[in-house]
Parts: sequence; C-alpha cells; structure tokens
Amino acid sequence: MSTVLSSRENGELLLVRLQVESRQLEEVLESLAGLPFPVNPDLRHVGLQSIVEFPAYEDRLETVNAALVPFELRAETVRMLDAIRG
Repeated sequence: MSTVLSSRENGELLLVRLQVESRQLEEVLESLAGLPFPVNPDLRHVGLQSIVEFPAYEDRLETVNAALVPFELRAETVRMLDAIRG
C-alpha cells in the first residue's frame, strides 16, 4: 500500500530545501516570512552555508522561487514522504 501526503487543491506535500550563504540567511528568512502562507523553517549550518528546510505544497513552489529570485537561489524539493522515510 502506498501513502501520499497531498491535498486536492494544493498538490503533493514537499520538503523544500535551500542552500544559502550564511551572509544572506537573514534576508532570505525575511523574504520567506513575507510569503502568503506560513513557513516554519528548520535551519542547519554547514561551514559557510546554511541549509533551510520547510514543508510546502507543490502549488506554492512558484511563489517560493519568485521570493528567491533576488538571491539567485532556486528551491530544491523532495517528496515529504521520501524525506520522512529517509
């Protein structure tokens, strides 16, 4: 039996992952906070990079990527179910 985390209106639930230079982290987080839906990011720091991860539905990716344009970033995604299964 296969389980899918999804919503009819919003598509599949994804884990969004960003690799951000630490010097840009505050500005990127402020940009994400301005999105028209809640973002509760998990942060990890690896050297001079920060990894920002948060769940978002598939139909919201365009909005996320638009918010990242000024930073020349693009969201990487993984199906949430795959991320949970690790």
